[in-house]
Amino acid sequence: MKEKINVMAVFCDDTNRITRFDAMTHFVFYSKAESGWRQSDRVPFSCDLSGGLASIRENISQMLGAFNDCRIIITQSIAGIPYQIFDRSGFIICESETFDLELLDAIQADLLRQDAEIQEDTSLLVKTPEETDVPGYYLFDLTQLQKKHPEISSKKALLPFLKETAFYTLEVICDHIPPWFEQQLPKMQLQYRIENKNDSTQHVVITHVACE
Repeated sequence: MKEKINVMAVFCDDTNRITRFDAMTHFVFYSKAESGWRQSDRVPFSCDLSGGLASIRENISQMLGAFNDCRIIITQSIAGIPYQIFDRSGFIICESETFDLELLDAIQADLLRQDAEIQEDTSLLVKTPEETDVPGYYLFDLTQLQKKHPEISSKKALLPFLKETAFYTLEVICDHIPPWFEQQLPKMQLQYRIENKNDSTQHVVITHVACE
């Protein structure tokens, strides 16, 4: 992610100021180095939007030949077919009326924050009960998962683990005991008990019936 946000392209007019896509005469790249942002030479480009879709697509494809790994564009505005082409090609499109180097830092910081949030969400979505230091003993904080993703039911979060993982004990931290425990757990030869941890959450310990 870091490398992808270290290069950005700015669409400019003949006075070297940021402009709309349909008014640009050239674009420049800004690359992040240890000493700060470095500006490339001008790359002449003026898109002819008078033709059909194939003509516009070909025109922009020629432009993108100079982009290499750059996938961030900054412009005053871009709409219609050009916007769709850049969007479907995986570009991050940033619109701003004015431009300075602080804008590059702000965009970079925002993208890093978004990436961190995505990583956190992904971690929560794929997170399964984690094995503790004791082999076969697992812990799962259902409250944390559902606080971030209330659409994920306890059954969706827990059933795959209960059916597919060999374990001795699974401790589930939850706001309340999932009602499906009463019927589903016995069918899997499982049982549960509640442990008092002196906090506001429920600590439900699931074990195999044969283990008791």
